[in-house]
Amino acid sequence: MFLKSAVSCVSRMEADLSGFNIDAPLWDQSTFLGRVKHFFNITDPRTVLVPEWELDWAKVMVEKSRLGTAPPGTQVEQLLYAKKLYDSAFHPDTGEKMNVIGRMSFQVPGGMIITGFMLQFYRTMPAVIFWQWVNQSFNALVNYTNRNAASPTSLR
Repeated sequence: MFLKSAVSCVSRMEADLSGFNIDAPLWDQSTFLGRVKHFFNITDPRTVLVPEWELDWAKVMVEKSRLGTAPPGTQVEQLLYAKKLYDSAFHPDTGEKMNVIGRMSFQVPGGMIITGFMLQFYRTMPAVIFWQWVNQSFNALVNYTNRNAASPTSLR
């Protein structure tokens, strides 16, 4: 609700992007509700279905906006959508595109699928062991993909 009103208010200003900061949070991050809205925005499962070329477009738009060189005619809504895609698909420390299965936006649908299989195939010990292994492997991949890449990995 707040996002729509803020976007419509800003877009009526004829897309003056001179004061627009793409890295400024849309919601107040000092409140719980603001942090929840931000979390749900970047973990939206629909972003998993976005094609690769659109993710690459989003990265270019975010980088151009940071440099203050957004293409003429660019609307605030386009930049906000590009930022949403960028935050959901690119690692915050490295800027590299994350694999689809390891993204936080895939964690809920992926976990639901695995849980469904775990509930369906529980009658034999090999099936239980296999689906537990799949679940732990999925969790390890999500954790690795979303690791703090700014700190070096210890070899110990």
